[in-house]
Amino acid sequence: MLVELNGNKVISKGYGYRNAELKEKNTPNTIFDIGSLTKQFTAAAILKLEMQGKLSTSDTITKYFQNVPVDKSTITIHDLLRHQSGLQSNVGEDYDPITETAFLDSLMISPLQFKIGSDFSYSNIGYSLLALIIEKVSGQTYEQYLYEKLWKPSGMEVTGYSRPNFNTVLIAMGYGKNYTIWGNQQIKVEWEMHHTITYWEMVAYFQLQKICINGINR
Repeated sequence: MLVELNGNKVISKGYGYRNAELKEKNTPNTIFDIGSLTKQFTAAAILKLEMQGKLSTSDTITKYFQNVPVDKSTITIHDLLRHQSGLQSNVGEDYDPITETAFLDSLMISPLQFKIGSDFSYSNIGYSLLALIIEKVSGQTYEQYLYEKLWKPSGMEVTGYSRPNFNTVLIAMGYGKNYTIWGNQQIKVEWEMHHTITYWEMVAYFQLQKICINGINR
């Protein structure tokens, strides 16, 4: 938990267990999965690329992907950001590995839920597409771009995906209801990212001050 008042840190402390079975307690340095909060960084990266003139949120996905069927050809980056593309929520289960080709093939043949831009439906698929667009436009991996352009400039050095340089001893075990084990290894670009509580302070600063996207708030 991190509590600040007028810019002053009041509480920075871990509560509960990092691993309930082993009775290992959380600390301010415990690394937590932040789930779909990952999407805010994906959106910020897209806006940063737009500021650099490397893409436009009005671009359709046909600019970045081949063999887009007619029913999806007018989906824009803006539609993906706002969950208004009409795309399904997921392709398979959240944690099942899938290749880019298989992912795109499944996405392109899946029916739209509604006319593009006419409604809202939360879509992990849409943000996976955004991550792929970031890679295509930047020439870097999704994580490399976010680290170099967003996290590192913000002082968020212990932020990213499950990688070999993470100390796995510090990663919290995920639990569902009644302490059913959820696990701590997650793979999809729209879902899994890790932070220590120490860096939630920087996340909050990033959101409030918008230091990485020059005050643009959409």
